[in-house]
Amino acid sequence: MLAPIILFVYNRPEHTKKTLEALYKNKLANQSELFIFSDGIKKDANKEEIKNIYEVRKVIKSRKWCNNVNIIESEDNKGLANSIISGVSMILNKYEKAIILEDDIVTSSVFLEFMNKNLDFYKDEQQVYGISGYCYPNKKIKDTTYFLPIGSSWGWGTWLNRWNKINFNAEELLKVVKERKLQKKMNFNGYGFYEMLEAQVSGLVDSWAIRFYTSFFLKGGFFLFPNVSLVKNIGFDNSGVHCSTDNHFDIVQNASIKSYKKIPVVVKRNIIKKIKLVPDFSFWHLIKIKIK
Repeated sequence: MLAPIILFVYNRPEHTKKTLEALYKNKLANQSELFIFSDGIKKDANKEEIKNIYEVRKVIKSRKWCNNVNIIESEDNKGLANSIISGVSMILNKYEKAIILEDDIVTSSVFLEFMNKNLDFYKDEQQVYGISGYCYPNKKIKDTTYFLPIGSSWGWGTWLNRWNKINFNAEELLKVVKERKLQKKMNFNGYGFYEMLEAQVSGLVDSWAIRFYTSFFLKGGFFLFPNVSLVKNIGFDNSGVHCSTDNHFDIVQNASIKSYKKIPVVVKRNIIKKIKLVPDFSFWHLIKIKIK
């Protein structure tokens, strides 16, 4: 059975349309079930924001994007983090695996194929917490797929029995990291994931992803990645909650996978050295400054 696809949308009609059009062109789209969660209007939303929310809802209803499309419109505004946590939990509890997208992720035509193959390969590997369709910038990794001790929220998939192990309580997570003196180790290749967690606890941001990462990091978990990116984030245009203008990740999405095979769940040291997390790929580096 193919994994259901979950898409979270809010108030970006053009981004949403591009995301859905790319998804529609995927090889397995006409065999897949899609669940679209449309968040509600914020209490302080202006006329333009309200208009865009209704435009988004027109877009998601304008076409049969997959074999079966289910639309869940929220009357209240949950916010991105709560929407994702509750929406992913709902679908995983029914289907036990899922592929997750947000409204600014344009996918390659082989994205669904890649995700489904690997969700099947690693369904019983408890150390594997997710499959990523995104590939961090790197120095030409030759392995078709590889593992890293970090995740990605740009087109990913997971399983119910992994999701249920996640602790989304940021205060508890921060306490454990400090007690075990893991601040430096948590900051993969020097990137400030620990500062992101501090920002979550301080109320500067509301991120489900940093809590997800910290939780599986503490359990010694991994994500599987492709050696070419099967997704492109089109949200770095100041249109999103957590996005600033940036083109560091305007990279290949028309990639192809020549073959699929399961590999040992091992993180290779030589691959870690090739991964480059650009310091300003998001707004997180600014958070570090604010905390100080």
